[in-house]
Amino acid sequence: MAKRVKLLDVAKAAGVSQGTASNAFGKPDLVRPEVRERIFAAARELGYRGPHVMARMLRTGKAGALGVVFPDNLEYAFSDPAAIELLRGIGRECAQHGVNVMIISAQNQQQAIEAVNNAAVDAFLVHCYSDNNDIIAAIQRRNQPLISIDTDITGAAGSVVLDDFGAARNAARHLLDCGAKRFGILSLQATEHDHFGPMNANRIGAASHRVVRERLAGYHDALQAAGISASDIIHVECDNQSGHSAKMTTELLAQHPEIDGILGMSDVIAIGAIDAARTSGRKVPDDLKVIGIDGIAAGERTDPPLTTMYQDSVEKGRLAAEMALSDGGGKIITLETTLLLRGSSKPA
Repeated sequence: MAKRVKLLDVAKAAGVSQGTASNAFGKPDLVRPEVRERIFAAARELGYRGPHVMARMLRTGKAGALGVVFPDNLEYAFSDPAAIELLRGIGRECAQHGVNVMIISAQNQQQAIEAVNNAAVDAFLVHCYSDNNDIIAAIQRRNQPLISIDTDITGAAGSVVLDDFGAARNAARHLLDCGAKRFGILSLQATEHDHFGPMNANRIGAASHRVVRERLAGYHDALQAAGISASDIIHVECDNQSGHSAKMTTELLAQHPEIDGILGMSDVIAIGAIDAARTSGRKVPDDLKVIGIDGIAAGERTDPPLTTMYQDSVEKGRLAAEMALSDGGGKIITLETTLLLRGSSKPA
């Protein structure tokens, strides 16, 4: 087996100190261009593969990277519009600090724990994941900053959350103001265990995800104030995909044709509801009023365009990364939403 080439070997071949060679790779602005080129030429000739990450961590105490944990698979992180916006914000702040990003999927728990244990990162951002699980425990054993995003994690160094209760309450109030009287709620997945379809009271009460708990409470608060009890609302749990929510909405409208207001817990879900209304012969907003939460660009292109409670997901990600990269943890930042009034909810 060939001997691993070390930085000291490169330094000797280039005729410089090991510190200068190290700076050429880690802090190139501290090394004269001609010296840098001599060091890089020696590295190429010797087949040096670059500084070892763990060795750099031992030397500097920093890995120069953040770990981002998503509850879903990696495809979701790169395809869901709100997740993409969140990652944009994280990436924007990391770029300002010259820091990289490592994305970890929590879909396979054992693989995620191994990734957490081996990750060369300085802090973790955990998005929409429940507190009570082994992945969070593995992160906390590392004694590094943990910033929670849209979730509550005991012992987190800080958190960035949306005012989900207020967003949902205002969404329901808006449809009430538009004249809706019989409501269906299309919910995001309530727990880590797959369950799609009608939600009974036990399932609603078992919701473990903060976003779902808060948004359900906000919807119920506004509707109860209008004399509509939770038992009079039809709740349906959906996968966060428009095709799936369209299927769920088609079944919902067939079984409950009296429904004239759809509260989509995300824009992706609400877009599916608009699609289902069209194929079911229901006119939006005349027969059915629809509102979402997020403010993704795709909502502008639906027919009619989707009314939604807009949140700045880019800023949410940026603030979370900023908190992880600073020494001022312990804060809870709550972001507000604003109503984007479009055609899916205007009064008939």
